[in-house]
Amino acid sequence: MKKTILACITAGFILVSCGKDDAPTPITPAAEKYMSITAGNSWNYAFTDNNNASNNRNYTLTSTSSDTTAAGKTYHVFTHSGARNEYYNITGSDYYTLQAFSLGATDTTLENLYLKDGAAVNTSWDQNYTINVGVPVGVTVTNKIQEKDLTKTVGAKTYTGVIHVVTTFSIPTLATLPGSSLTTDIHYYYAPKYGMIQNDAKIDLVVPALTIDQHTNTQIKLGTTNF
Repeated sequence: MKKTILACITAGFILVSCGKDDAPTPITPAAEKYMSITAGNSWNYAFTDNNNASNNRNYTLTSTSSDTTAAGKTYHVFTHSGARNEYYNITGSDYYTLQAFSLGATDTTLENLYLKDGAAVNTSWDQNYTINVGVPVGVTVTNKIQEKDLTKTVGAKTYTGVIHVVTTFSIPTLATLPGSSLTTDIHYYYAPKYGMIQNDAKIDLVVPALTIDQHTNTQIKLGTTNF
């Protein structure tokens, strides 16, 4: 049971995380936001699974004209061509996403504070929570502003003012499983107006009789962003 739970959590957290923000709120938000919520804007992405090419796919994220309320915030609704809707909120310099995914038979909705555009380099914030997938499992997600004001080329397009965020997470339950380990190497790149332009994620999870080696890449596709 524990092995199944850990595998589900590892797969799920490449997308979202939730919990309590322990860092002070930045006071210098960027002049141009790192996400557009204008209705009709759309983003096309290419997802690559470096271990299993059968999982490779393109998908489109489209901003609708609708909002919804959750977790005390107003979230803007985006449709996802290959999955459930996604929801985004910008509060000052803080960027949140609210997404739903399935862990086995359990549907879980998580709120993630994924970016602070006014935070200085090396600023980090933890999000701690407990998720119930048959048994309660605690997870800590840490985001860190690794670099700012980058110039980065994705495909053949060059973006400026890019923020590089490094994400790690830990599962204390692993300490109760001898021979277990978890290493993560997860990087997000956000550009003004466009939002996420690239995500590289490597996750290695080892528990008794189970090894997960996950290496994925998501990039915005040149010429297919409609705004």
